[in-house]
Amino acid sequence: MVTQTVHHPHFGAGELLKTYMDGYEWEVLFSSGRRFRLPAKEFNAESYSAVTIPRTLAEAPAHIPLDTDQFRARQTLEALRVGIVPVQDAETLTIGLEAERVTLDRALNRSSERGGDVLAVIGDYGFGKSHFIELAARRALREGFLVAGASLDLVETPPSKAHKIYEALVTALRYPDTNRRGLLPLIEKALSRPAIVAEFVRLCAREAKECPLAAALLALQDCPSQTALEETVAWLSGQGKPQTQMKSCLKRPPRLYITGENARQYSYLLTGISLLATLAGYSGLAVLIDESEHYSLLRTAQRERADAFFKAMIVSALGLNNGRIDARREIPENSRSEYPLCYVSEPHLFFLFALTESADRMPVGTWLAPSHLVRLDDRFIEKDIREFYATLLRYHALAYGYTPAPARYADAAAATPGLLARALAQHRINLRELIRSAVTTCDLLYLHADYTAEQMIGELKAGVKV
Repeated sequence: MVTQTVHHPHFGAGELLKTYMDGYEWEVLFSSGRRFRLPAKEFNAESYSAVTIPRTLAEAPAHIPLDTDQFRARQTLEALRVGIVPVQDAETLTIGLEAERVTLDRALNRSSERGGDVLAVIGDYGFGKSHFIELAARRALREGFLVAGASLDLVETPPSKAHKIYEALVTALRYPDTNRRGLLPLIEKALSRPAIVAEFVRLCAREAKECPLAAALLALQDCPSQTALEETVAWLSGQGKPQTQMKSCLKRPPRLYITGENARQYSYLLTGISLLATLAGYSGLAVLIDESEHYSLLRTAQRERADAFFKAMIVSALGLNNGRIDARREIPENSRSEYPLCYVSEPHLFFLFALTESADRMPVGTWLAPSHLVRLDDRFIEKDIREFYATLLRYHALAYGYTPAPARYADAAAATPGLLARALAQHRINLRELIRSAVTTCDLLYLHADYTAEQMIGELKAGVKV
């Protein structure tokens, strides 16, 4: 088999292993040893023109058996029918957001190369906040970050309970080099290299025995019990009280505070995890929080607790001299134990959180400079929607094993994006409704041979009232 070498502006040269989605995505093994599946358009022009795209299911006879790529495309369409872009397609099916993606990439670069950065994503319902968070997660993983994500709610993970947010984040911890989740892979990697533990303890802002992370790592170095290791990691993840086997290795574990003013402790622990990640060879930690709009439903006292946690995370990522938050005055200490906000001054922490635009939302404008705010709205140009629709047609053809007939689909592909763009600009639909409508047009043309593109365009025009 002849190998093809391609070149990426960030990752350098690599061997093309496989193409997906009619050549829209490439899986490449780079000379660094890292293996990624990336949009083909990210590679340089010489690579793109030199690659020979193999025949795809869209060009294949209908009797070819269902395979993984076709099955995944059908799963994607099922999600798109309700207006949701699946996580695995977050980059290929993103509509527009070029400027926002540049802002995101710069924030990740600052977090990797300096101390950290913060972005607050603001938008109305249905304009892609959750999608942007998953896009951020995928880009952060690609850049070598660990990714901790959580979606808030009023029952399991309320904005006012830092302990529950921390638990949700750490339990869901994702890695760029393994499919395993949670804190255990990072702890195991640190324990396998004693120099990491020694440096982590040396940098500790508290006495090691009073720091949950440092005390746990020191105890686990000399602990032969796998059960004790797993119980300690569960405790460090906020999942419960210390268990018997854990106490055989860590006899007096520091407390993790569930109630009271505990924002400082959990920002300290998250920055500690970020530091441990960098010592283990990762770029840092990306903390991504969705559904922050539940803040508007909190009582005054609960809002103050929520404010304290989000402010603590902002100050930890941007540094004590960020200029907008007075950490000493605005982020209370716990009455039983004082914690610094941050494990080290430059933790390589990227903090992103999303909230719905409303008069009752978090006052992020007083916490952050305008450069840290990303606003998602309906200002999409027709070109963005046209590119999305073209990609959607490729997904649809791949999912159902057909080749779009030019005579049948040319008019639909030419007119549909413009109609949807105008409806969006006139606030008649939101982004989620646009996605659903686009998929419906593809379904109708595929399922009904006697349904002409002209009929579809006319009905769509009447439906969106443009």
